[in-house]
Amino acid sequence: MSNPPRIKSVTVKGLFNQFDHHIDFNQQERITILHGINGVGKTTLLRMINSLFNFRIYSFNEIPFTSFVIELSNGNHIRVEKKHHKTRNAIDIFFNKEKINFQNLDIENLIKRLPWITKIEEDFFYDRQMDEPLSLEEVIGRYENRLPDKITVKNSDLIEKLGHIPIQLIETSRLLHTVKRDELHRRKEIITHTVKVYAAELQQRIRSVMTDYAKKSQELEQTFPFRLLKPSENYTNEQLNEHIVALQNKRDELRIIGLLPATDSATLDANSIDSLEAQHAAVMNLYVKDSEEKLAVLECLSEKIKLLLKIINSKFQGKLLRIDDKKGLVIIGKDGEIDPTLLSSGEQHELVMFYDLIFKVEPNTLVMIDEPELSLHITWQSKFIDELKEIVEHSKFDVLIATHSSTIVGENSHLMVGLGINE
Repeated sequence: MSNPPRIKSVTVKGLFNQFDHHIDFNQQERITILHGINGVGKTTLLRMINSLFNFRIYSFNEIPFTSFVIELSNGNHIRVEKKHHKTRNAIDIFFNKEKINFQNLDIENLIKRLPWITKIEEDFFYDRQMDEPLSLEEVIGRYENRLPDKITVKNSDLIEKLGHIPIQLIETSRLLHTVKRDELHRRKEIITHTVKVYAAELQQRIRSVMTDYAKKSQELEQTFPFRLLKPSENYTNEQLNEHIVALQNKRDELRIIGLLPATDSATLDANSIDSLEAQHAAVMNLYVKDSEEKLAVLECLSEKIKLLLKIINSKFQGKLLRIDDKKGLVIIGKDGEIDPTLLSSGEQHELVMFYDLIFKVEPNTLVMIDEPELSLHITWQSKFIDELKEIVEHSKFDVLIATHSSTIVGENSHLMVGLGINE
């Protein structure tokens, strides 16, 4: 499967009836910083991109603008135009020069038909009859018999033309998380701390990868005698020594980060390899190769865990982030374990944001981060872009940041696009 096109530039005209902005995305370093004072439209630009590629075109009705153009790396252009009429706004979308047919939902008039539905934020509504929150899709699905015929949120022609460009928006309200649960035939939404959600999620990731590790171990153990009797190319004694040392180092590393138990601490004496007889050397070769194959199952998760621990533990003072196979994320203080919800807002912002970036972003995604500086000490702000570069290099995705902070920009002014009235 080929990689999706990347966003090359974004241009908006008439934003809030006063701003024209043009943003060229940094294609080489894959990080672009939008910097400007409050009110110039940084957050709104992120939401416009997010709405377009998540096919929520109705969100454009509420934003004052005249045109919004995205240029893709494959040469295609997407243009959204807004025309004002006396009683309504008209939204047109063009893919290159071809106009796309789609249904433009008028959310305000839609809600008037359902007076017990209240809009509480973008794409989020409250059903007073059922006493529960709903997405727009859920509102339409539940009450389609009370709405005009053929109302749809997503349009097949729009999806076909725009294709799949993965987008992830990390908003400012990132410390709390909504968890949906079904209880007694009714859906309930519970607000909880994001750090707790991510701790539980990491525990599941660890459990899943350790299940795969156990399966691989069982498979190799069951076939070990048969493979031993087959002729194969073995390492030389020198190579075998090197692989044993590397294997021991890898196991030590995995024990330190919490992916292998401390009880798994048996060591091999690489110096004794030279004295092995031929048949014993063959057994040792196969054992080493099998061990490397088993540990390879843990490689992807272990690399992400190491990166998270490195970034977070370089900042936490008097605390240590550890990984636990039963609890996921564990915070250790001088007097023992600390509930992660008792971390400061700045510490929680760092942990949540970097967990998002390291564990929840797929390659070739455009990640948009709104105000990464929230609750962060100036020293932490100054480190953010360098840490982000390391993650981007590891995971290969693009980032668009909206910030007020000159400290976030630091020595990376070449990545910055300044947004203002006279740009």
